[in-house]
Amino acid sequence: MQKKKIISNYLSLANYIADTIAIEIKKNYKHLNIKLSKKCSSYQVVTDLDFKIEKIVRKLISFKFPDHNIVGEELGSIDKNSEYTWIIDPIDGTKAFISSIPVFTFLLSLKYKNDYLLGLVDQPILNERFWNYNNKAYLNNKVIKVRKFTNISSSIVAITDPVMFKNYNLLNKKLFNKFSFIRWGTDALGYMRCAEGIIDAVIERDIKIWDIAAIIPIIKASGGIITTWDNKPPGTNDTVIACNDKKMHKILVNTLQNYL
Repeated sequence: MQKKKIISNYLSLANYIADTIAIEIKKNYKHLNIKLSKKCSSYQVVTDLDFKIEKIVRKLISFKFPDHNIVGEELGSIDKNSEYTWIIDPIDGTKAFISSIPVFTFLLSLKYKNDYLLGLVDQPILNERFWNYNNKAYLNNKVIKVRKFTNISSSIVAITDPVMFKNYNLLNKKLFNKFSFIRWGTDALGYMRCAEGIIDAVIERDIKIWDIAAIIPIIKASGGIITTWDNKPPGTNDTVIACNDKKMHKILVNTLQNYL
């Protein structure tokens, strides 16, 4: 009971932060004067709003829990030698945000030691907020679950960008063309569609911890599976499989582990 109460306090803060950030995102959505710049990776971009949002989130966390660690995509790490670490992705899917296509999300996670306690994924334009609590996953207070796997040929898979894959043509031949279809350009929202039982899997690589920290506990709480391509804990390398079923996961691992 005490643990539930503690996690509930963290979830309350996460929701308050998401409410605050939703105001900033809505205010700047379809704003043509957002400053855009390239990141180190050739296909990644960042805006001045990414930095502004992360600064706001850090300030709100530090006010409530000044002893907690913080890791953010844009502003690095604050190490307070705590067992608790908040992980921030201010705008996951910055290209989608700049293009005014509402698949971008705000991501916030809380990690205790090596356990991802809490994940929150917010899409304020669609008014969709996902989180996990007490071994269940939620979309706007409604419990969500992954759907049952039937077969590979009827499976729908989400991937953000083919540029993620150095060996895309080979993967397409060996695996991707066996699915019913792939929906490209979904960013973190693709994982949430898997968690709510609409699609079957997400396959990605060149992933950093802030890209998936909020996703990990939500996928697990929805009954799904999330690992690296070689079936290790997510975050141990830059690859990710999230899917709905052990059978689907085995099929994906058996192929993808050969292409790390």
